[in-house]
Amino acid sequence: MEDQQKRATKLAIRASLDGISDILGANGAKIVFRSAGLLDIFENPPDYSWDPCITIPEQARIYTEIANLVGFRGALGVWRRTGYTVMKRVMEEMRLAEQFKDLPPLEKFSRGLGLFVVGSGKGKVVQTEGKPDEFDCFDCMHCAGCDFDRAMCTHYEGFIQYIADATFGKDAYIAREVKCMAKGDDTCYFQLVEK
Repeated sequence: MEDQQKRATKLAIRASLDGISDILGANGAKIVFRSAGLLDIFENPPDYSWDPCITIPEQARIYTEIANLVGFRGALGVWRRTGYTVMKRVMEEMRLAEQFKDLPPLEKFSRGLGLFVVGSGKGKVVQTEGKPDEFDCFDCMHCAGCDFDRAMCTHYEGFIQYIADATFGKDAYIAREVKCMAKGDDTCYFQLVEK
């Protein structure tokens, strides 16, 4: 399936709308979605379901419009906070964490990453031995066509950070992008680093 045909789930888009509204307020979210040409999503939010919604390029426009609204460097912080808030909303709304609450922490974290991959339709979980799994976002929507001096896919860091905090506690790890296509790397790659 070509990238133009891939679709984000309703769950991902609704959680993004709710998360952006939490961070930027309802007026800020409306500006973002209107500027992205997706005002209908703002006015008629999709439900939290796994059904397809908008295309991946349309989803990427949402995050581009955040940068247009607050500036690129400001967007880095907003993207990270939005990713964290989005993942939290998804896990709580869908009660997804309940199904693996009794698993050992490393397996719980791996399952959380796996749910993110299924829900977002992006990247893959990279299995590791004896440490938290990693995330390879070889099909990153954030940095496509960008040239930047640092890793910029903070939205994914936020997603991963929420899963890590919910699994290991807030003082254990910090999610970091160690490779980014915007810097010229071959992929966008994320690991947990001990605090």
